[in-house]
Amino acid sequence: GGGRAAAPGQVASERSRAERGGRGRRVARGRPVSSRGMWILALSLFQSFANVFSDDLHSSLYFVNASLQEVVFASTTGTLVPCPAAGVPPVSLRWYLATGEEIYDVPGIRHVHPNGTLQIFPFPPSSFSTLIHDNTYYCTAENPSGKIRSQDVHIKAVLREPYTVRVEDQKTMRGNVAVFKCIIPSSVEAYIAVVSWEKDTVSLISGSRFLITSTGALYIKDVQNEDGLYNYRCITRHRYTGETRQSNSARLFVSDPANSAPSILDGFDHRKAMAGQRVELPCKALGHPEPDYRWLKDNMPLELSGRFQKTVTGLLIENTRPSDSGSYVCEVSNRYGTAKVIGRLYVKQPLKATISPRKVKSSVGSQVSLSCSVTGSEDQELSWYRNGEILNPGKNVRITGMNHENLIMDHMVKSDGGAYQCFVRKDKLSAQDYVQVVLEDGTPKIISAFSEKVVSPAEPVSLMCNVKGTPLPTITWTLDDDPILKGGGHRISQMITSEGNVVSYLNISSSQVRDGGVYRCTANNSAGVVLYQARINVRGPASIRPMKNITAIAGRDTYIHCRVIGYPYYSIKWYKNSNLLPFNHRQVAFENNGTLKLSDVQKEVDEGEYTCNVLVQPQLSTSQSVHVTVKVPPFIQPFEFPRFSIGQRVFIPCVVVSGDLPITITWQKDGRPIPASLGVTIDNIDFTSSLRISNLSLMHNGNYTCIARNEAAAVEHQSQLIVRVPPKFVVQPRDQDGIYGKAVILNCSAEGYPVPTIVWKFSKGAGVPQFQPIALNGRIQVLSNGSLLIKHVVEEDSGYYLCKVSNDVGADVSKSMYLTVKIPAMVTSYPNTTLATQGQKKEMSCMAHGEKPIIVRWEKEDRIINPEMARYLVSTKEVGEEVISTLQILPTVREDSGFFSCHAINSYGEDRGIIQLTVQEPPDPPEIEIKDVKARTITLRWTMGFDGNSPITGYDIECKNKSDSWDSAQKTKDVSPQLNSATIIDIHPSSTYSIRMYAKNRIGRSEPSNELSITADEAAPDGPPQEVHLEPISSQSIRVTWKAPKKHLQNGIIRGYQIGYREYSAGGNFQFNIISIDTTGDSEIYTLDNLNKFTQYGLVVQACNRAGTGPSSQEIITTTLEDVPSYPPENVQAIATSPESISISWSTLPKEALNGILQGFRVIYWANLMDGELGEIKNVTTMQPSLELDGLEKYTNYSIQVLAFTRAGDGVRSEQIFTRTKEDVPGPPAGVKAAAASASMVFVSWLPPLKLNGVIRKYTVFCSHPYPT
Repeated sequence: GGGRAAAPGQVASERSRAERGGRGRRVARGRPVSSRGMWILALSLFQSFANVFSDDLHSSLYFVNASLQEVVFASTTGTLVPCPAAGVPPVSLRWYLATGEEIYDVPGIRHVHPNGTLQIFPFPPSSFSTLIHDNTYYCTAENPSGKIRSQDVHIKAVLREPYTVRVEDQKTMRGNVAVFKCIIPSSVEAYIAVVSWEKDTVSLISGSRFLITSTGALYIKDVQNEDGLYNYRCITRHRYTGETRQSNSARLFVSDPANSAPSILDGFDHRKAMAGQRVELPCKALGHPEPDYRWLKDNMPLELSGRFQKTVTGLLIENTRPSDSGSYVCEVSNRYGTAKVIGRLYVKQPLKATISPRKVKSSVGSQVSLSCSVTGSEDQELSWYRNGEILNPGKNVRITGMNHENLIMDHMVKSDGGAYQCFVRKDKLSAQDYVQVVLEDGTPKIISAFSEKVVSPAEPVSLMCNVKGTPLPTITWTLDDDPILKGGGHRISQMITSEGNVVSYLNISSSQVRDGGVYRCTANNSAGVVLYQARINVRGPASIRPMKNITAIAGRDTYIHCRVIGYPYYSIKWYKNSNLLPFNHRQVAFENNGTLKLSDVQKEVDEGEYTCNVLVQPQLSTSQSVHVTVKVPPFIQPFEFPRFSIGQRVFIPCVVVSGDLPITITWQKDGRPIPASLGVTIDNIDFTSSLRISNLSLMHNGNYTCIARNEAAAVEHQSQLIVRVPPKFVVQPRDQDGIYGKAVILNCSAEGYPVPTIVWKFSKGAGVPQFQPIALNGRIQVLSNGSLLIKHVVEEDSGYYLCKVSNDVGADVSKSMYLTVKIPAMVTSYPNTTLATQGQKKEMSCMAHGEKPIIVRWEKEDRIINPEMARYLVSTKEVGEEVISTLQILPTVREDSGFFSCHAINSYGEDRGIIQLTVQEPPDPPEIEIKDVKARTITLRWTMGFDGNSPITGYDIECKNKSDSWDSAQKTKDVSPQLNSATIIDIHPSSTYSIRMYAKNRIGRSEPSNELSITADEAAPDGPPQEVHLEPISSQSIRVTWKAPKKHLQNGIIRGYQIGYREYSAGGNFQFNIISIDTTGDSEIYTLDNLNKFTQYGLVVQACNRAGTGPSSQEIITTTLEDVPSYPPENVQAIATSPESISISWSTLPKEALNGILQGFRVIYWANLMDGELGEIKNVTTMQPSLELDGLEKYTNYSIQVLAFTRAGDGVRSEQIFTRTKEDVPGPPAGVKAAAASASMVFVSWLPPLKLNGVIRKYTVFCSHPYPT
């Protein structure tokens, strides 16, 4: 029949003919667009996914914390766990238990916030629930991209548990290594970290001689004697509660090096590490000489280089690898022996899953293959998930490979798109990777194509169509609706681009006029078809290709194409019966491309001959005619099946009221011929056909189609036969049990048509049922099959349930059942916390409720208590509906403190009641140490150990002289428990005391603490030296003797004395001169020299020790012995007063020069004779500072000296002075002789006078006659 083609420059896309099913149905067409006659017609095989999966993946999913696998938190703080998954646009986030059950809010216990954060609230130990507080969860994120699920996240609450840490005393040798370890109870070891070490309360910094290892041990290198003077303690912190603990103090005992075989101080038995981490394998030994270390791995010597380094602590392995796993031996040896540390290292490779390819875009109907490669394990468990649901092999799903690592999916459908995940699990480790599979609409699309053009004869022409589609489309070419075959001047080639597009080229090497026309490229694949066309004009004389007659279908549209070749031309016009078209509203002539459209063709008007006239030149035209025959298709009078019920009879006619004869009528059911087995009778008479069914059954349900065919077309009319079936039960409700707290499904399903509606009603209790509608909510839901789901059964759910089924066909049906709520074992009463006194009996009871029988067992932490164990006695009794179990502990000990659980079990479940038992006892004694020592005070500091699980109420301090008994100790009681230091006063300096303490709580007093022996610092002596005596032994020396102060006043060892002396002067203010001397014994003697002569001195003596100087003895006065005066009298003057006397005067000596009591002055004088001889030396004494010397020689030069003298003797003489006595008449000349020289002359001679008594100036000679003549 008459066909249609896209106008030049058109693109068209339509359903594949296999899917078109267009018999008797109109196909929607696009409206024209104003672009040189180009318009688009698009019919797609599948609805576009553009809103879900775009080329740019505007919708996506991702993980914000893909590695999250464990969350541990303190019960006192609670926790917030954000969902590890997210997406764009915003996603719906949900949390599930590992069992797949979506979690629900438990007020005050657990809550999921709108942003997907899971919150576990703080809770007391009594509210601990394994289901909530120690369980595995996962989270899902869903948006239009799909749905992903996180890895399993184990969420675990840590209950607060009392514990103490301790350090033990260590021994080592000087110059060697010491190792202190912080000993942590195994029950809390996983949560406790050593954060620092202290030496006498001063934090140690790792480095130099002190090293804190990664395991928290303290190494002291090159130990010295003074290292043994300090106390060492460790400080720990709870990782989740932040609680800190301080250990007891430990001492280091340092001995001199002594030859000895090695003994291990620090070692290991196993270590675990993840690949890439660094790990320390400790190995340290004590020995002398310093031992040598040798490492072996798997019994082979280990080369220590590169990643393996020997350190002071042992062996350090950097960047560990799985191949490093194995047995390690550390051999320690010196010439006195050997020792070994043997341990294993386990290095695990982190699990990693990688899906390839990373980006998957495919189309509906295609095959998708994914591969998951795994590193880090060889025997892991691998699972595939699609949109959060596990994938199992099935019709279109294949999982291959030794470890199920390959996923192959055939014939992908729309719902197969989304997020695909590969999960790998090994022990407690897991990993996952995911990829989004985007299923695109594979209908071919024209990406680019040729455009309309004008060419000249012999000019080459190349036309291109670039098409995208999945699977790859096939491209064909036509010219003016006729297929173009290879050859004849046309060459067709094709290629596939790197983007996966198909590009087809049509090449004309030398164009001719006949090559002009409308060229069309058509792309076709299983998803659909698309076409593109445009006109190519070749210059030359215009003509019209011959046109074939057309058969049009009445009521449809028909296109008549006038194929003009040659170019240019003026116009194209259509005529019918010489009338220019159009002449009615159903006719449209496209002058630019020569197409005539007849809409809603009518036989009487549109049948006939049509002429296309092309005006080539103003006076020249050409024309061609075509005959249009109109065929009238059948028209079926519409019919509908009335409402029928099963067992009734059916008669339906199909009448063709118009259409060209002959007409053939057939029937189909659900698109297929009606099988004879259905018992359907078809009667055909002329233009009618009837369908008869004598006994309706459910198998007659379906869509019945009457198809009428003639030469024009095949048309159809369809109606649905619905066989209404009254409801009946497929699964009837039956009495059943439900378990408290669990989900239960009350089965009830029915069939019928229409699908029955199921309504549930409820009557509480076992009495006469009074059914009421059930209010559906989040806890109670009706499933799609009609069954009733109760997500969380409670006791109030026990009763009758009625399942009522109706569908408005026949009578409703209903059936009741009874739900018995079975109570799983539940611990209904128990003490959250309880106290016991050490050494006494303790009973703990818990009450359990639930279906009998109930077994109750007791557990201490992770250890089941066997009733036959020593000290434990378990008894159980039933009281009404309750079971009471009692645990007796005979007697309680410290180790009983902790968490006991009363574990009730029956056939329907189990429950625990956690009881925190605190065994109280007198506290451990405090660890005391000296904080400060002074002469009269001692300050203590203490660290409280275990408080006995009862608050400390006070401390008692006892102090005594070391030699005394404790009965006589000074006692200070009830020191405040808030204090950790105290000062003991009124102690005696330099005395040795013993000190101890007691801690007290409500239970009693501790044992005495470690006894400290401490000597008070010295103080300056409190008493002066005794029996101080002075003895002058010379004019400048005094001998001092004394004895030490009284013993109890010495306040230490007397190291020496200070002697203070000064010249004594009553009322004077002279400072003491100080002389320090060392002690020699209890009696001391010292001589002071170089003192002033005959001077009164005051003297005191003080005793000295390390602390200072004691009080002075009473000042004692003494005087140095007399001595001769130190200086001569001054200003000595002598004046001759007569020939025989000289008057002498002088100044009195100053007192300080006398050196004693002045006894007088002595004048010493002598004559200096003329012959140079000295006269007799004479002296005369006087008490006065002047003297008259008499009886001197006349006119004689005298030397005079004056001195003062004391009882000790004469002092220093003054310088000589010379004084001459006055002249006097001389004495008679001596040796007078006369001799007559002549008669008249006498020679007289004489000598000078013996005593000249002056200067002889002349002699007078007297002559006389002695005798008269």
